[in-house]
This record gives sequence, structure tokens and C-alpha cells, in this order.
Amino acid sequence: MLKSDKPRMPKISIASLVDLNDELIAMIRAGIPLDQGLRNAAAHLNRDSKQFIEQLALKIEEGSSLEEAIQLGADKLPPSYISLLKSAIRMGKLPEALSAYTSFARSRMELRQEIGMALLYPGIVLVMAFFLSLFACFIIFPKLLVIHQMFDLQNTPLMELVSKFFSFYQSWFLIVPLLLLILIISWKASRFTFLGTREQNTSLSRSVFSIIAYGWIPGYQKLILEMNYSTFTKMVSILLSYHVPLHESLVLAAESTGNSKLITESKLLSAKLKHGSSLPDVVRNSDFYPSFIKKMLIKNVHQNHLVRIFSEMSRVYKTRVSNRIDWAKRIIPVSLLVLIAGGITACYAIIVFLPFIELLKMLGSPSL
Repeated sequence: MLKSDKPRMPKISIASLVDLNDELIAMIRAGIPLDQGLRNAAAHLNRDSKQFIEQLALKIEEGSSLEEAIQLGADKLPPSYISLLKSAIRMGKLPEALSAYTSFARSRMELRQEIGMALLYPGIVLVMAFFLSLFACFIIFPKLLVIHQMFDLQNTPLMELVSKFFSFYQSWFLIVPLLLLILIISWKASRFTFLGTREQNTSLSRSVFSIIAYGWIPGYQKLILEMNYSTFTKMVSILLSYHVPLHESLVLAAESTGNSKLITESKLLSAKLKHGSSLPDVVRNSDFYPSFIKKMLIKNVHQNHLVRIFSEMSRVYKTRVSNRIDWAKRIIPVSLLVLIAGGITACYAIIVFLPFIELLKMLGSPSL
């Protein structure tokens, strides 16, 4: 079977896609031809996006539109990005639409960086604690047993419990670095999962890595969902401002988020609107739309001001996302430090110092 001479477009990361968006926005606003601007941009962008941009510029030089050129590499791009681009070109306001996608992706990247910084110090403390536990388990504890046998001391329930724990730990201490290694691998492997949208996270391995890396973060799912709502309402507002019908705006905006449930629900509502149902009746019976969006859309007084209403909802969700990110920045480092450092201190007090106290009590007993 002959191989095709057609060059394959490399898979482009979300971070590189954000850089590409910035270049596209600047070129469109400055009136620079896309083929020329893209070739100039390729010189200073990341390696994984350089080849993609060069091939994109080549397609545009050959006469393809921007939408057609990117569609040729659709299997290497997030479907939500393709949908966003189509809707943006249709409404004639590509820079604003790309800015919405960039804002959404950057919010995720910044949150990941903050989580990484929050994990750094507790991770160092955990590694140091592991080596100290090895010292206590293989050096201090055997000496305690020698002293215990030398004086023929009677075992207490506490000493028996500690002895069983150390015996177990001596056999299974490699579990700790293994768990730490799994967490590190999950963190690295879930980078694309975290920055991407839901349609990119369908594989089992990505789902598992995502749960291990981020599932423990309080409010993580809620944060990502509100990011989707912010992007969705912003895109509906922009589409409506360019006179795109409401039923089409809902679907295009939902597809730009990549949230499969939001897309399904929006398509269902769109079909009902096309068949003549009113927006308040359709939204009121929605199973997925949040109560805030429902309350804003079921009021009859809002029906003639949908552009402003959707824009205001986007602002509210964007504020909620910012507040949640600020909360995570403050709470995660402190919580991890208290749990890990405090937990380690308590464990050492129980495992090391209490046996010494028990030993001293035995040595000081009159019956010895």
C-alpha cells in the first residue's frame, strides 16, 4: 500500500493554540495578510506549532480560506476550536471570538500553574518525611527491639501496635514512592486533559490520570463547568449581536466549549425553538442548564434584550471563575501544608516518641 505524500499536520497543544490565537488576532486587526503573517509567526512559536502554522500558511497561499485550511488539520485540533472558528467567521468577528477561547484556555493554564506551585512545597516535605521514615523504620526501631529484648520487657498494646506497623512498613515501604510516582506521572500526563475540553478526554487512561491529578481538588468540576458556561454565554451574546438566529447561536456556542452535555442539551433546545416553542418554555424544562441561566431567560421582559442578558451572564460567570481561582490559590497551599506537615508530625510523635515513653515507663517500673 502506497503512502500518501501529503504531509501530516502535527498535533498542536492547547498552549500553542493560544499562542496561535494571539498571532491571528494581531494579524487580523493589523490587516496583515494571513499567509505572510503566519510564516513570520512560525519563526518564534513553539516547535509543535511551527510546522502546523507553516502548513497552514501554505494552504492559504494555495487559495484556501482560513476555515478550510484549519479544517484540513481538524483531527489535530480540538473540535471545540473548529466550531468556534466556524461561528466566528460566520459572524464576522473573528478576533473577539478567538479572544474568548484564549481567555478560557489561559484561565485553565494559570490554574494548573497555581496548583503546581501549591503542590511543590508539600511535595518536598513529603519526600523528606519518607526518608526520615526509612531512618526510623530500619535504624531506630530495630534498636528499640534490641533494648526491649535485652531487658525482657513486657509488651504493651501500644508497643505491639507499633511493632506490627513497622513490620508492615518494612515490607511495603516502596508503596510510598510508587504512589508519588503515579501522582507525578498523572500530573504530567493530564496536562492536555486539564487544558483541553471534554471531547478530548474520552479515553479511559486520560480520565484516570485526570481523576488522580485533579479529583482531590475541592470545587474543581464546578470551576471547569462555570468556565464552560462563561464561554457559552459570551459566544451566544456575540453571535446574537451579529443577527445569527437564537437556535443556531445556542448550538454553535455550546460546541465552542466542547462540553458534551451542554452541546446535547443545546441541540435539544434548538430543535424545540425551530418548531415554534418559546424560549422561556424551552429553558424552563431544561435538565442541564443551571438555575441562574434559567432565571435570566424565563423572564418575558428579557426576551427583547438577549444580547445584553447573555453578556451579563458571561460577566457573572467570569467573576465566579476568578473568585474560585483566587480561593484555590489561597486555600490549596495552606491546606496541603497543614495536612501533610501536620500529619507527618503527628505520625512521628506516635511512632517514634510514644514507644520511647513506653520504654521509659517499663524501665522505671518497680516490678522490673
